[in-house]
Amino acid sequence: MRKKAKSKSRGGTRRTWVEVDTSALTENARTMKKILSGKGLMAVVKSNAYGHGMVRSAKAFLEGGAEYLAVDDLDEALTLRREGIRAPILVLGYIVPERIKEAVTRGISITISSTSALEELTHIRFSKKPRIHLKFETGLHRQGIPESDADQVLSAITSRSFSGIIEGVYTHFATMESPENEGYSRRQAKRFDAFVSMLRERGFHPLRHVSASSGILFSPDFHYDVARAGIALYGLWPSPEIHTVARNVTLVPALSWKSIVSEVKHVVRGERVGYDLTYTLSRDSRLAVMPVGYWHGLPRSLSNTGMVIIHGRYVPIVGRISMDMTILDVTDVPSVCAGDVVTIIGKDGDAVLGADTVAEKAGTINYEIVTRINPLIDRIEL
Repeated sequence: MRKKAKSKSRGGTRRTWVEVDTSALTENARTMKKILSGKGLMAVVKSNAYGHGMVRSAKAFLEGGAEYLAVDDLDEALTLRREGIRAPILVLGYIVPERIKEAVTRGISITISSTSALEELTHIRFSKKPRIHLKFETGLHRQGIPESDADQVLSAITSRSFSGIIEGVYTHFATMESPENEGYSRRQAKRFDAFVSMLRERGFHPLRHVSASSGILFSPDFHYDVARAGIALYGLWPSPEIHTVARNVTLVPALSWKSIVSEVKHVVRGERVGYDLTYTLSRDSRLAVMPVGYWHGLPRSLSNTGMVIIHGRYVPIVGRISMDMTILDVTDVPSVCAGDVVTIIGKDGDAVLGADTVAEKAGTINYEIVTRINPLIDRIEL
């Protein structure tokens, strides 16, 4: 019997785990601060910090110089508060009216992006003034106050009965990841500037923020007072085009995703593999099972096209990816045995599988790959 190879895993008794290099997160925050040249940095840690673990990521970004944090949901903000984080936090997403008072009590800034949301504030009695960021629609046609409602909003916030503090004003670009659409982005910025001018004419001077990672990396024209960095803080690029524009910038990917081989078997040529028999073996083969599937966040679209790394060698995924298991062809890596480490995202020896490569093979974007890694999987801080 072959002696079982010793795993060099950090996973201990785990079958799958994520490793997060917090020093890389901090370094990326410092890089964004340097690019922003004195402007404020708002670190976006929504969606479990793009799969990296929200609390540890928030602390790493604050250490790297971020002054503000942004989340999508009130519960995310409350989690950060419970963990002792006192930095300013903005909830970017919708808060149901019944919970707005809870946000204000905990010192959490809220987004108002519609006249109906603004109206809800008038029905709530606050013990302290709500800190509000107005979000205006400039061309994405998603969340935001449209131009047609601007006068109504301005009338409401200048009325004597209004009790809030207009802390910030912002919008979101529709196509900044594509530099060839620069003209559209500049038109959005111009519309935003018009909204800001209306606010200033009425005595408001809120923090202005429009850029996500792509705007920060593309041009200082879009930095304004604060910028909201997301994907770049995690060491990933918003798009290949932005990577080309900012080729002198170095980002350090912070996340690796690992698993183990649970079993290995010999299967003869001509046999078909996995659900629906979508793969036929062209040779006598050694197949390994990895106890990770689409429940864990491995895209099913990687079936018969994706790869992983074992012993520093690229190994193909064969057959359909199942809910909790994936089949690997390890014929060309004969030393593979149960217990060996499998790298799904990351580096092993000279072999590297970045989230961008995995996304390309899956037919999606790097954002989706990292954010869909199941949050129940342990994140190990390096």
